[in-house]
Amino acid sequence: IDLKMAASRLLAHDSSSQIYDPKRPLDLAKVKCGWHGAIKEYDYWVPRADIEGALPQDLKGTLMRNGPGISEVYGKRLVHPIDGDGMIIALTFVGGGVHLRTRFVASKERLEEQKKRAFLYRGQMGTHPHSALRDTISFLGHLATFRWPKLHYRNPSNTNVFYWGGKVISCYETGLPHSLDPITLDTRGVDTLNGALKLKVLAAHFRLDVGNMRLVCMGMKPGVGHLPPSLAIYEFDESWKVVRQQLHHIPGLNYTHDFLLLPDYYVFHITPFASMPWTAVLKVYMGYSSPGQEMRYHPNMPSQFVIIPRHEGAKHQRVILVNTEPFHIYHFGTSEQHGTSHIEFNAVCLGPKFDMTFDKEIWLSNVSVAPGNMFTFMIDLDTQKCTRSKNPADPSSVEFPTVHPYRHGHPNSRYCYLMASDREGHNLPYRDVVKFDKDGRDRQVWYSHGTVGEPVFVPRDGWESWSVGDEDDGYVITQLYVPETNLTEFVVLDAKHVNKGPLATIKLRHHLPYGFHGTFTPEVFLSPPKAKL
Repeated sequence: IDLKMAASRLLAHDSSSQIYDPKRPLDLAKVKCGWHGAIKEYDYWVPRADIEGALPQDLKGTLMRNGPGISEVYGKRLVHPIDGDGMIIALTFVGGGVHLRTRFVASKERLEEQKKRAFLYRGQMGTHPHSALRDTISFLGHLATFRWPKLHYRNPSNTNVFYWGGKVISCYETGLPHSLDPITLDTRGVDTLNGALKLKVLAAHFRLDVGNMRLVCMGMKPGVGHLPPSLAIYEFDESWKVVRQQLHHIPGLNYTHDFLLLPDYYVFHITPFASMPWTAVLKVYMGYSSPGQEMRYHPNMPSQFVIIPRHEGAKHQRVILVNTEPFHIYHFGTSEQHGTSHIEFNAVCLGPKFDMTFDKEIWLSNVSVAPGNMFTFMIDLDTQKCTRSKNPADPSSVEFPTVHPYRHGHPNSRYCYLMASDREGHNLPYRDVVKFDKDGRDRQVWYSHGTVGEPVFVPRDGWESWSVGDEDDGYVITQLYVPETNLTEFVVLDAKHVNKGPLATIKLRHHLPYGFHGTFTPEVFLSPPKAKL
């Protein structure tokens, strides 16, 4: 019996060692389970016994992440994660301990579906409550009475979350944001930001100008029929007062997910992947397609950078359009303004074969065919010319780049942290964290033992770090999924030494779904536990 027990323990040890081997191949059937919905909401202090290593004593604040918390609605399986209701994850670091709280965003659509216990509202990525035949009959019925049908899409509020001016804001770019209670994460309701959001939308990405204590946001609506696209840019102070705003109607700018903030300019990208000809519109109304499914390369569409002056002191006072190669950009990395007329930045580019196919039920787009690659760009505003690096600036398949959150557009910005697959011949799954150095001197890779999410950089000196300390003085936190155990971990890395591996690993005893974007605030919204765990 003793020999059998010893053998069993040895096998268990070997199995555990294999699970934590970063070189082992992953079972993709298990990897995709990371999207499975959460079974409950959580609210607890993580036991110290479940933290491997030691959390840094100066790591203080709250990491918030957003993403789809469900993969089906009352038996209706979602065709794409982007259609799933948002679930906020808040990890609070204080006193060497960590508290976990999760809450679903209580959107109007979610509450109504819970009340009626049925899937009621379309998703932007193709999940429909009815058959295409029924939608077609309804569409033709409206046309017979000279009425144009209205489509009500769900607002899952699942793409990003951030804290500013006493509010936690949850975003989904085709609808109004939701305001959440910072302490409980309970949903207060949709928020127009004191009436500023005239377009009734707020994009997922934002920028902070900490030197002036401003939150810079944008929202856009695509052009439909005779109506041109609309782009609104807002700069808020700490009391949510609009101190600067602009509204533009730029032909071709039908979609934008991210942007760059510089001292004198904003930079956007006109993608050649967003166009809705009448044939596509009819398919959407009749239930045979959706806006997200229609995202594909249109050779007749321009690929251009849009440079908009931020204030009256900028040298160039008109909107400038600069041609570039055909690609799609979801996310930008570092950026820098040289003088008054030169802009340097990097971005993750997706090539002409890109579409929003749920690739192997592992990733949001067809990365196996069209991987994201980091490229470097230089724009001369005087000549209105753009130069892109001939080859990718990093060899990995990458997405979700993050930078120092308080140094957007600062001189000599170098570092970007990438969710990556740094394994030759494999664009998926994303298993690694790459520290990208635009100067090419300090590239580092941490090879994880699972699949990783967006790496969030946390500056050690909090708000003051916008002007003091090294750019990479801080920590990188990423969510990690271990496919073999169906468990989630959060890993804390030293940003200066990403390649040395975790300072601490928070090992949850349950699964949390993969997420999209997250942010860190130095604010703490609860007190440390009274009893030591």
